[in-house]
Amino acid sequence: MLGVGLSPLAIGLATAVTGLLYWIGWCIYSLWFHPLAKYPGPKLAAISEIWFVWSWTTGRYPYILEDAHRKYGDVVRIAPNELSFGTVQAHRDIYSTPSKSKKPFLKCGTFYNNGDVTNIFYELDPTEHGRMRKTLASGFTGSAMKNHEHIMHQYVDMFVRKVGELTFGESFNAVSTGKTHFWISLLTDSAHAAILPSFVRRAPSLILLIPFMLSIGAIRNLKKHYEHTQAVVQRRLDRVSGERDIFTPVIEQEGGISDAKLVSLAQAMVIAGADTVTTAMTTALYFLVTRPECLARLQEEVRALEYDKLDGTGVGRFRYLGAVIEESMRCFPPISFGLPRVSPGEMVDGHFIPAGVRVSVAHWIINRSPRVWDRPLEFRPERWLKDDSELSSTQSNTGAVAFPFSSGPRSCLGIAQANLEMRITLSKLIHTFDIRAARDPGDWVAKAQMHMMWRKGPLMIDFRPRVEEEKLIDDK
Repeated sequence: MLGVGLSPLAIGLATAVTGLLYWIGWCIYSLWFHPLAKYPGPKLAAISEIWFVWSWTTGRYPYILEDAHRKYGDVVRIAPNELSFGTVQAHRDIYSTPSKSKKPFLKCGTFYNNGDVTNIFYELDPTEHGRMRKTLASGFTGSAMKNHEHIMHQYVDMFVRKVGELTFGESFNAVSTGKTHFWISLLTDSAHAAILPSFVRRAPSLILLIPFMLSIGAIRNLKKHYEHTQAVVQRRLDRVSGERDIFTPVIEQEGGISDAKLVSLAQAMVIAGADTVTTAMTTALYFLVTRPECLARLQEEVRALEYDKLDGTGVGRFRYLGAVIEESMRCFPPISFGLPRVSPGEMVDGHFIPAGVRVSVAHWIINRSPRVWDRPLEFRPERWLKDDSELSSTQSNTGAVAFPFSSGPRSCLGIAQANLEMRITLSKLIHTFDIRAARDPGDWVAKAQMHMMWRKGPLMIDFRPRVEEEKLIDDK
């Protein structure tokens, strides 16, 4: 019997042809026979993860997604097995608390994955997440915030004089030195690297492109940030006395917690607490200096109260201040991308979504939708005042539409604390200073880039002490 041998060239050619035929077959299936084939979207997104990865790496993902929704409608296919929705009802269907008749949309493992060491943000199991949330919740109660409020005032007052605490019970000295602490800078500078593991889990072959997508400096910054977090956590563990902070109940829980999990939680808390509040505050200042009539109205409200009475109770009564903060987060949401969930085989805004399909709703899309908001691109705090509805949402319940802190069982645990921080800081700044743009900021929102966290452009603001406040500043 004669044997027939194949040359390496023939084997290579056969392999290439087989791969090409498989790819053609996959494209045909994805475009015409896949369960999501009926949903519109970029053709490249229907056949591969390339469109999704490309849109993220540009730093313009929210804007690109907005363009896609404007072109294709309320439901857009953004990956072979993923849909982006742009309606309020979809947000409620995906993120609200599940019921006996409705199965939960669980967090997507390709996005929320922190390896073996998980935390409240990455935990996929609802039961374990509930346990973590219950442990942390005592650090965010009304009484706990009341006990922490003097720390907020201490640093806000220092900032007023100088034109985070709370998490670990120690200061980063960013206010006293006038410089951003390097820990926060490391986080900001390397934020774009945080999404890359998700890309690889989506398409393992992308690991070959990581060296071209991620600089050595970013990798080094991630390592430095982790090492400094370890040091901060260790100092907190070594401190056996002193003021209670939001980590106290975690450390004291029965059975304890591993150092690795505590470090993981610490990193996540810094991301949640540092960037979101900073973004909201900066956005508020941008819109105030570009909308003088809004600034004048806020000044009138805030300055009607003495500076020393700008505590939690005092600032809580400022309705227009609350409207300014809400409108700032609507116009430029700190978390602008969709938080992916996995469909259990349920309805989303009238569409049956098969089990296993990734779904999300980006706040950026809802908040800029003319179907949800009247003149959505305009900064109009009045829309949040029910008895001053010069401009109102087309929805009956405005507060339930913007979702700046998400909703349901995975909503932000620190909503009240973030709101208090913003109210105290903004009210004291507006009470003390007359502000104006030192340089034309242009369209500051349109220039920003999203790399998990917003990378914002410079915003130059001139702070001038009010004449009647100059003595107060000197006396502080």
